Amino acid sequence: MRKLGPFEKPVCNAVTVYRERGNYLQRLEQFEKAILAYNEALRWNSSDVPSLLGRSLARAKATHYAGALEDVARAAELEPNNLTALQIKAQTEYEKCAFERSLVLASCGQNLRVLPPNFADCARCAEETIRECSGLSATKVMKSANTLLKDVELVDHMEKDIFEPVVMMRRSRMQKEPTHQIQEISRVEKQKTEHIARLMASKYLEQMAHDKHFLISLCKDERLMSSNKQGSKMLYELANKARADIEKRQAVLRERRPLYAARSAESEARARLSRARKERVSHAQKQHEVDAKRLIQTAKTIFEEHDTTKCLEAAEFAMEQISRKPANLLPDKEKFLVELYNLVANVFLDQKRFKETMSEEDREKRSFVLLGITVSREPSRDSVLRSRPMAPPRDVRRRLRTLERILSLNGRASERCYALHELARLHVDTKQAYKARFYAHKGQTEARSADQRIWLLNMTFLLARCHLLQNNRPEARAALIEGASLARSYGFADVAAFFDTCVNVSGEGEVGSSDALLVKREKEMVNLMQDDDLRSAAKYLFKRMSVIPASRRFSVLPGTHMDENATKIGRRVSIAPKTQQPTRIVRKFQHPLGFQEFDL
Repeated sequence: MRKLGPFEKPVCNAVTVYRERGNYLQRLEQFEKAILAYNEALRWNSSDVPSLLGRSLARAKATHYAGALEDVARAAELEPNNLTALQIKAQTEYEKCAFERSLVLASCGQNLRVLPPNFADCARCAEETIRECSGLSATKVMKSANTLLKDVELVDHMEKDIFEPVVMMRRSRMQKEPTHQIQEISRVEKQKTEHIARLMASKYLEQMAHDKHFLISLCKDERLMSSNKQGSKMLYELANKARADIEKRQAVLRERRPLYAARSAESEARARLSRARKERVSHAQKQHEVDAKRLIQTAKTIFEEHDTTKCLEAAEFAMEQISRKPANLLPDKEKFLVELYNLVANVFLDQKRFKETMSEEDREKRSFVLLGITVSREPSRDSVLRSRPMAPPRDVRRRLRTLERILSLNGRASERCYALHELARLHVDTKQAYKARFYAHKGQTEARSADQRIWLLNMTFLLARCHLLQNNRPEARAALIEGASLARSYGFADVAAFFDTCVNVSGEGEVGSSDALLVKREKEMVNLMQDDDLRSAAKYLFKRMSVIPASRRFSVLPGTHMDENATKIGRRVSIAPKTQQPTRIVRKFQHPLGFQEFDL
């Protein structure tokens, strides 16, 4: 080997040789051998910045990201203005899956140097990756990442403080409990931190999150210490090792997919679920609205055909179906119900109208039937007359509870009028005149105060029916006259004509059977007696009186009428009670003025 002269310098030294060897091996993608060459160069000179940057790049390509970042940090300390070190750090952070840090570093370097476009490529790749992970722009992602950064760092700091290595010592039972030190963070912040820690564990570990919580509680458990010191130490080491492995797994998964990306996916899933729920609710609203309109249109079609029974059934069915729908699925629920209440009011008012082609006999017959007065012949099959069967309905108690609940809710005026009218009509059908009259009076007051004219006319007619059920003919006549005057003032001439006809026939015929009233009054009189002997004697007396016909007994009970022409001289009177005679309708002939009828 030739010796150098006094003024000659070596062409290369050992640091250069090993560094160039590392660069050559790195181009051949032999990263482990390149790292060894860089190590040898740095052994000769630990402050060689190119060797540090070359080893950092080789470690990054060999997925040794922690060592790569340490070399870059050392090179940045030696040369703070070295942009190559900043570019390698940004690229390493990107390969480490810390996309937001890579984006920040590349953006800062791009402001300092435009060419070559290494910083621009790194920033573009980082931004595209963030958009693919979260589905949002980089600006929105960085905002959400900044809000989560403090909480995540606080969680990491707490976990490090909690699991510091402790000395296993056995404490005596006689020893006092150690006093708790004052916590630096508040209880609310601690709960928030624990919530974020559990959220992160569930996001990244899924089912293994339960194992992590179990190991954390096991490491804190005092029962882990026992008299077997070696066994306790072994168990403690195993538990801490398992916990550290799970936390390392969580850290790796978090580096691959940051928390903001998981939260962003959650928000997108919630948004999709919310949109699907809104679409489903909107579809249900449209369907319920179509069903409600169809039910109302069906009832209106039947009303135009003047089929009262079917129309009332269809309206009640529509009310039941619409009332079951919640308000969020049927926003116009109240409007549909008010429309049905007005339809029912018009249905009852339609009963109180005469056709122009009807004779006087048919008009009186309809008045008798609607007032509840029996007639000599079977009523006509006209649907207007069959508004409700004479027998009480089977579900009368449930119907009463439903109407009373509607009345207690204190809804709209039309709804209250409908409930009061149905309660009064139902009590009239069940022969409870006192309750029916109470609800009829209350309904009149409600209709007057709310200016419900149609319901007022219907309530007035029901009040007249209540008076006729109690054989109060003068009061029934007065109610009918009032109804006729109200109908004329409201402009219902045909309804006023119906009320006039009812005024003319209100004094004829019998209303229902009085046997039930007699039996009820007899029971009330017997219950008022205090003495048992007197009570039994009264029962025997009423039993004997019930055998004798009404024409042969003198009674102070209501509903009994003496028939003067019931007996004749020389004819034996039967002991069977006399049946009720229906009203006979006599045809009235209207003759012109000056007509005379001669008996030939």
